[in-house]
Amino acid sequence: MTSKLSYDQYRNSSKDEKIGAIKTLERQQNKSALHALFEFALKDQDKDVRKAAIDSIVVLNDPEAVSVLQRIQQDDRDRGARNKAKDGANKIQQFGRPLGESEFSEEDEERAADDYRALDESEKGQAGLYVKIQETLQYRIDRDNNLVDEEGEQIDGLVGTGKLEIANTGSKDRIWAVDAVLEGVDEVTFEADEEQGTAVFGNSFALKELDPKSSKYVPFEFQVEAPKLTVKEDFWDLEKEDSPPLFTRGEESGMKFTLQLTNEFDYPLSDVVVKKYILDDATNVGDFDASVGKLNQSSDDDGSHVLWEIEEIEAGDTVEASCVMKVTLPEEGNDPYLIGDTKTTYKVVEKSLSGLDMDTVTGSSSVFQFISREEQEENPGDFDCLFELENTSEFEMDLKEVKIYEGPLDEGNIRVEWLGKDFPEEERSIDPGETFSLDPWTITVEDDNMIPQFGRELDLSVKYIYDAEVVAECVLPGYALPFMGIEVTKTYDPLEIPSFRRTEVISEQVVKSIGSTEIMYLQLQEALPEGFEGPERDQIEVLKEGEQLEDFNFDVSDGSVVITMEHLEETEFGPLAQDEEILVKYPIYATAKPEEEFTGTVTALGNMYPEVKPISAEAEAGPITVVHQRRKLKIGKMVSSTSSEEANEYEVVLRGVNDGTAVIQNVEITDFLPQGFELAGETHEDPEVGFEEHSSVNNGQAMKWIFEEVQPDQKVEIRFKIRAPGEHDPHEVYRMLLG
Repeated sequence: MTSKLSYDQYRNSSKDEKIGAIKTLERQQNKSALHALFEFALKDQDKDVRKAAIDSIVVLNDPEAVSVLQRIQQDDRDRGARNKAKDGANKIQQFGRPLGESEFSEEDEERAADDYRALDESEKGQAGLYVKIQETLQYRIDRDNNLVDEEGEQIDGLVGTGKLEIANTGSKDRIWAVDAVLEGVDEVTFEADEEQGTAVFGNSFALKELDPKSSKYVPFEFQVEAPKLTVKEDFWDLEKEDSPPLFTRGEESGMKFTLQLTNEFDYPLSDVVVKKYILDDATNVGDFDASVGKLNQSSDDDGSHVLWEIEEIEAGDTVEASCVMKVTLPEEGNDPYLIGDTKTTYKVVEKSLSGLDMDTVTGSSSVFQFISREEQEENPGDFDCLFELENTSEFEMDLKEVKIYEGPLDEGNIRVEWLGKDFPEEERSIDPGETFSLDPWTITVEDDNMIPQFGRELDLSVKYIYDAEVVAECVLPGYALPFMGIEVTKTYDPLEIPSFRRTEVISEQVVKSIGSTEIMYLQLQEALPEGFEGPERDQIEVLKEGEQLEDFNFDVSDGSVVITMEHLEETEFGPLAQDEEILVKYPIYATAKPEEEFTGTVTALGNMYPEVKPISAEAEAGPITVVHQRRKLKIGKMVSSTSSEEANEYEVVLRGVNDGTAVIQNVEITDFLPQGFELAGETHEDPEVGFEEHSSVNNGQAMKWIFEEVQPDQKVEIRFKIRAPGEHDPHEVYRMLLG
């Protein structure tokens, strides 16, 4: 036997104790528990206790609770409680099932029944028709609250969907001749539902009949220009709250998330739920602060998120929330930190966005209407007449008009007329089992063989509950948080230099912006290899897309070259945007010893204005190898006679051999073609020469060849034939002009 819990036991208890008792009653799942919950919901002064009791009443799902919830909907001073009661009553009317009897004693049961009977005396009857306009809106916005499609392109409006549903809330009686007359039908497009056989014609949604606990609906679509809930969110650096978060790879960065919702509708929004999805690598999520509602961290199938739950946002109000978190970008890669979607769901109650509304709803169920005629004892021929209407259905009826005709309906005169619009609602409402009657009247009949007959017209309907609700989901797609990042590469050319000679090496570095935040300050600092000398200022090239930047600071000291570019946003270059590059190139010089190796490093620093924590990147180049190179060049000439009886011909071979360890540039070989001699055919060079020239000199002609580069152990050669048509001195062919 379970002992009874009552509200009186907990009247002076704490909120937590009352809510604990409510949960205990919910678990008992019986009528007595339900009646006790009614007391908590109707009597307690704390709105949280009343709302907890309403939630438990809805869980028990007994149709007996409908009238109590409707009373709460009308009378409770808290809007949140009223909304909960309304939603609960609607749900139970459609799907409720009676509870079993309690485990209390008969005495306890009777006492609880008496308590509840007093509460429910004014709530007899039940509205038989539940009519609801349910609209659904799903849309996406960008960070400026513009409507966008799945690809992020702006759109002018969106299409909402909805359904108009009519339900018979009764458990035994049919309702027939149902007709919902609508307003605002020009703003929506109805679709016929062939399976249910439903459609809207003109402004009427008519149904032949509805069985108990059944419903039918018709779907529709409507156009919306732009919903009026604005969502504004930002992320800020924890150390400098007026700046966006800036991430350094491999290091933990703290950021503050702020969210602001503004209700620009002309009516409140209820059951607002915001889910801001965050990546799983976000840590230390906390410092939750919200101007209204509850804010915490949660998770669902879509991932971890910051959850903000708000009961209601009044028209024109702005609400705010914030929290902090820490994230770490991977050391490798250029990917920014991607923040997840922001999903906001909310309801608009007792309104429709489409403009669709209800004018009237009528439906019929079983009633018994009759007129009694009783002849007076002392006045034969005078009949006292009385009209009565018995509501034999399980529904409350609304009587709108009664006309009683003396004689047939189509011929008689109106004898009695009753208009419901002239009476308050309670006088024209007829509860289930109740009999309604008009004031009696007297009629005289002259013919003793006749009894008066009457025609009748009735206008009455099953009462209905009308509800409208919009359920909307707004998605702000995820995006990359601002990320300032750079990478730098460095090269030296050449990578081999000779020993004991002052040699020029070109130092080149390329800085690239890899983040979405523009870089306005840039500094390159090269640590020169030991023993190297830096450039002069006029030898430095700072290039962006081939254009030279003239305005930069330059310093060479302590073995380093420092080049600083400030306020790039004010130069013809402009700031360094994502994927843009700056090339910095200049010569450095060294006189090195054999077998030494040198490496150099460059550090790039980037920043913005106003200044924040700078970002950096490093690169190394080299090694530069010192080789002991000496030049050793052999140039010679070989002449062979190829003369015959017909002609005096000679073959000439000019040969150069690099027997040293260094590359020799621009090797020049110049031969002498004596007077009286001529070339016999073409010259043949191996390899091909970069320059060849013939010119006149004293007593002959100079023939010059220049080989641009001769590698160590490389041989270059020129072959040709000459001949002397007439008398000649053979010794002349041994002469060589230069080589």
